[in-house]
Amino acid sequence: MSYVLVTGASSGIGKVFAEEYASRGRNLILVARSGEKLKSAEKELKAKHGIDVITYPCDLSKPQSAAEVHGFCSRNRFDVDTLVNNAGFNQSGPFNRLSIETHEQMITLHITTLVKLTHLFLPEMLRRNHGEIINLSSITAFQGVPYSAIYAATKAFVLVFSESLREEVRKSGVKVTALCPGLTETGIFDGAGVDPHKTRLPVGRPLPVVRAAINAVSRNQAIIVPGFINKILIHTGRLLPRWLMLRVGLILSRNEESMEKALGK
Repeated sequence: MSYVLVTGASSGIGKVFAEEYASRGRNLILVARSGEKLKSAEKELKAKHGIDVITYPCDLSKPQSAAEVHGFCSRNRFDVDTLVNNAGFNQSGPFNRLSIETHEQMITLHITTLVKLTHLFLPEMLRRNHGEIINLSSITAFQGVPYSAIYAATKAFVLVFSESLREEVRKSGVKVTALCPGLTETGIFDGAGVDPHKTRLPVGRPLPVVRAAINAVSRNQAIIVPGFINKILIHTGRLLPRWLMLRVGLILSRNEESMEKALGK
């Protein structure tokens, strides 16, 4: 029996990925820190869609977490043919004011765990000549973002990694897509201390983002940037000097209230 494995599946975009794949009749393996939320999702999705739902509570910001997830799937002979590396978080503020532990957790979650999960599940996909990998990046991957320096840098890594890997496996049956959404209504802003509606950027809904990603990977599209305004921002950034785009990014995304809080004013 084949499964879609979704990380960060207890809330936000990850939860919507689970719901959308379930509505398409796909069996699920849901991974997140909150076992209680996962069990609630399992019960709801099974009852509504009649699919198999497996849950595995795990803190993916720990270095050994990817091996634990893969080991769990291997021991139970769960065939993962779709991997959605969605788990992530953001915490905005001056780089030097945020703890090094926060930076390390973000780097581990966005980069190390994502790479390890991909490295562990990819060989099985290649042997079957079939598989799909969606890696959650962001429009911040295309430029630096003051007060979200590590977040933007890790998302840039995800984008380049996904593009490169896709080219490596393009002659196989494995497809790789980097999803680069703009601001989306999810719980990620709670941890970041930012109200997205107080920024100067459009705020999208998770469902169109998820559907765009699933359609994109089915077409073996390298990058998907949902939303017309987000596409305009990306293409404009390619024409302007990087220093200018950094200033524009600061002006557009800055939440004065949250920045003053981060600066201790």
